[in-house]
Amino acid sequence: MPVQGILIAVGVAIALDTLTGIYKSVKTGQSFISRRFADVILKMFVYELVTIMIFTIDHLLLSEFFCLWFSVSYFFTKACTIVLIFTEMVSIKENIEQAHGINILKQLRNALKRTKDLKNDVFDLTKNP
Repeated sequence: MPVQGILIAVGVAIALDTLTGIYKSVKTGQSFISRRFADVILKMFVYELVTIMIFTIDHLLLSEFFCLWFSVSYFFTKACTIVLIFTEMVSIKENIEQAHGINILKQLRNALKRTKDLKNDVFDLTKNP
């Protein structure tokens, strides 16, 4: 079944979000209750069901049209899956930021700036012997 890998990817994204949510709860001293686990099971069920429904619609109706434009089979299914996984990735990022009290994007921006400064320093050193 072509949708099998997509379903696994969505499930892994939800599992990672759940694990980082538990980590955040432990790190910040919040309690996590069994109700949250029920919400995770419901989320997993809904996301997987939506993915299967989108795949069915894509397979029966849209696949031929999208193949003409993009030359990618099941393009609509893959695009919608990317949106679902991106949503989970944003949640993972937020969990990590709250657990450690940092801003990941700011840290990346600073690292890129330091890399640029280092490149300029190396260029200056090699240019002036």
